[in-house]
Amino acid sequence: MHRLIVLAIAIGAAVCPVAPALARAVEPGDAAAVALAAPAVVSISVWQQVAADQPGGPPRRIKAYGSGFIVDPSGIIVTNKHVINGAFDVKATLSDGTLVSARLIAASALLDIAVLKVDVDHKLPSLEWGNSDDLQAGDPVLTVGNGLGWGTSVSAGIVSGLNRNLMDSPFDSYIQTDATINHGNSGGPLVNRDGKVVGIDTALFNPVGEGFIGIGFAIPASTAQYVAKQLVDPNHSAPGWLGFKLQDMTWGLAAALGVPYHAGAIVSSVDPSGPAAMASLQLGDVLKQLNGQPLTDSRAFMRAIAETPIGQPVHLTIFRGDKQQEVTATVAAWPNIMTGGMMTGQAAAAMMAMAPDPGMEIGPITAEARKQYGLSPTLTGVLITQVRPQSEASYLGVTVGDVITLVDRTPVAAPDDVHKAIKEAHDQDRAYLAALIQTKGGPQWISLSISARKS
Repeated sequence: MHRLIVLAIAIGAAVCPVAPALARAVEPGDAAAVALAAPAVVSISVWQQVAADQPGGPPRRIKAYGSGFIVDPSGIIVTNKHVINGAFDVKATLSDGTLVSARLIAASALLDIAVLKVDVDHKLPSLEWGNSDDLQAGDPVLTVGNGLGWGTSVSAGIVSGLNRNLMDSPFDSYIQTDATINHGNSGGPLVNRDGKVVGIDTALFNPVGEGFIGIGFAIPASTAQYVAKQLVDPNHSAPGWLGFKLQDMTWGLAAALGVPYHAGAIVSSVDPSGPAAMASLQLGDVLKQLNGQPLTDSRAFMRAIAETPIGQPVHLTIFRGDKQQEVTATVAAWPNIMTGGMMTGQAAAAMMAMAPDPGMEIGPITAEARKQYGLSPTLTGVLITQVRPQSEASYLGVTVGDVITLVDRTPVAAPDDVHKAIKEAHDQDRAYLAALIQTKGGPQWISLSISARKS
């Protein structure tokens, strides 16, 4: 199986060993679409808990990034669920540069979609939903988002494929595109030439690294809009469920089972306590239609069932052997589902109190290090010995061999000097800590995020 890299919100600065794919050239109509879309795109930053580096060690508090887009002038933002999953503080940077706190309205139980809300004293620019059902391979599209943390960036491409199954959920129907999707684009919009949202940028595929090679995926707007509207409703119900598992029907299975071939789905398991079992559906039944509508694959059936109101009957046209039958089952709520979302309460307070981890290891400058990294004999400071992928240090462009020389204008000579400065800034609840780093290209100031409440 191909290795799918789902876009984490943390931004890595790793260089991919494969040359990047080239999308289509930007065309005159793209600028008009960007002018409509970009004002409603937001950059999202979160403080998030991640696992310890070593088994048994404490979790780490890191700063990570993603994208989103405003769908209502009151401040309703749609993004990916994985952007805010496990976060205990979320902020959105609006198109005018304003940084505002965002709160989670709801996260989808089964799809990678979440809805946030920001509160400002004026109406915000918003995006309209487009019709993803009309998309065809070859249609021009644009991605807009905070790719690699460089601020709002735009990439042009085409629809490369439709109804892609990433095995991320039972409902997958991803749009494939060669418009660039990188870390930080998660949750941003895929827009058409009219500047309308036709998808949510969600995942990339790269079998050898973390960079974009021309294969990215977006959740279709038809699915995203439905789910987002459900999430905004405080009384939204769980997805519909019949209690079976399906897989796509093939010519080979039809021949082996003696069933007339029809594009559709075959039942691979039945929950004995679910509506499907009560309707006497069996293993090997082949689903052809739902409420008189032919559906092409298992995920289309699952999407239609999930969108059916709880308690409503659905009529299934099935083949059992070579005989067509009609079966009626009543949709129930999907049981035992986990919604995920932000960390709250005492757990969030505990993570707020924890010192941040910028994602770099430091040590003294040794004679070997001076030789290895070509450091001047007179250079003093603290050597950066490791930079974790998808960390704030990586996002800021810090690399192994760089040297921290000043922290808040104060010279540092040992690792403890840096650790002490970070602790003091954290104890003072400061938003950022400034550090001067000697890089191969010369000295450069960076700001490390400190306070989970202010940065």
